[in-house]
Amino acid sequence: MSRRSAVAKKLTGFVAWAKENRARTLGTAALASVLVLAIASALLHEYWRAAFSSQPPLAEKTRRAVGEKAEQLAAALKKRLIVKGRFEGDAWTSAQILVALKENDAGHTSRASAKSIERHFRAMAGPECACWRKQPNGNFPNHVGVSSWALWALACHGIPAHRTEIEFLLSVQGSEGGWPMFAGAEAGRFASSYATAAAILALHEQSARVKDPARRERIDAAVSRGADWLKSRALAGRARWADYPDSPERRREYLGLSGFVLFALHRAGASGLAALDREWMSELPEETPALLADDASGSQVWVGKRPHPDDTLYRALPWTIVATAHAYPNASILGKVRAARWLERALAPGAPVYALAGNERDAALLAEALFALRSET
Repeated sequence: MSRRSAVAKKLTGFVAWAKENRARTLGTAALASVLVLAIASALLHEYWRAAFSSQPPLAEKTRRAVGEKAEQLAAALKKRLIVKGRFEGDAWTSAQILVALKENDAGHTSRASAKSIERHFRAMAGPECACWRKQPNGNFPNHVGVSSWALWALACHGIPAHRTEIEFLLSVQGSEGGWPMFAGAEAGRFASSYATAAAILALHEQSARVKDPARRERIDAAVSRGADWLKSRALAGRARWADYPDSPERRREYLGLSGFVLFALHRAGASGLAALDREWMSELPEETPALLADDASGSQVWVGKRPHPDDTLYRALPWTIVATAHAYPNASILGKVRAARWLERALAPGAPVYALAGNERDAALLAEALFALRSET
C-alpha cells in the first residue's frame, strides 16, 4: 500500500470515529437533557401540589397506611378504656383516650354513655375544688393540666362543665395570662407553657356549651389572654417554647411541648399565627423523632412551702406531626414542600409510629399517637 493510501485510510478511520463519537456525545447529551427535564418536571409537580394544597399532599399509599393504623389504635384504645363495664386508668389518661377517639372519628360512640363518662370524671374530682389531680388523693396538688384535659374530654362528648369547674380555671390564671401547672403556685414565676396551652383548649371547647353570654365573654377573654401570653413567650424566630419561660431558674425548650402549644393556639382560634407557622417549618428537625422520644420537665414547682415535680411528658413525634399539619396552610411554598417531605418520612409505611401494637403499657402514648394520625386521614 502506498503511503498516500495509508494516510487516506487513517483519515477515513478518524472521520468515522469522530462521527461515531459525536453521535455518542449527542446521545449522551440528549439523555442528560431528558433526565434533567424529568427531574425538573417532578420538582415542579411537587412544588405545584404543595402550593395549591390546603393539607400536606401525602402519597396515597402513605395516607392509606395512616388510616389503617389509626383504626387499629382506635380499636385497641376502646378495649382498654372500659374493662368489664368499668373505666380503667386515671383521669388524665382516660381523658386523652376519649379526646383522641372523638377526634379520630366524630361519629364515635363509646360503649359508655355520656352520663357514665360524666360520672367517671366527677368521681375522681378533688373533694375541695371542682378540679382534678394527677392521682385522686391528698398527696398531689390540684392540677391544671389534668383538669383541662378532663374538661376537654367532657366537651368532646357534649357534656358542659359545671360553673365551678370553669371558675377553677379562670381563678388560677395569672395576671399576665399564663397558668401554673398546679393551683396555688405563683403564677408569675411558675406559669407553664403546657398548662396554659391545655387551659385555653379546655376553655375554648367548653365555651360553645355556655349559654350565658356574659360568662362566655369572660371565658373567651381568658382564652385570648392565654394565647397572647403563649405567643409572647415563643423563643425569638424559632416557634419553640420553654416549659417555664418566666422562671429565673432552669428553663429548657422541648419539641413535643412546642408542637402541643402551636396546636393549641390554632385550635383556640388565636390570631397572628402566620409568622409562627413559618418559623415552625423552618425549624423542623432533619431527623424524625424516635417513637419513644419523650421528655419530662422535671421542674420543681413550689405550692406554698412544698415543692412538687412537674413530670408532664412532652412527646416529640405525635405533637410535631400535629403542629406541622396545622401550620402547613401558612407556610411558604418551600416550607410546604419541606413539611410534605418531612411528614412523608414520618408517616410512610415502616416509619416508627407503625411499631405500636396497641398493647403497650402506656395508653397515653397510644392516645397521642392516634391524635397525630387522625390529623392526616
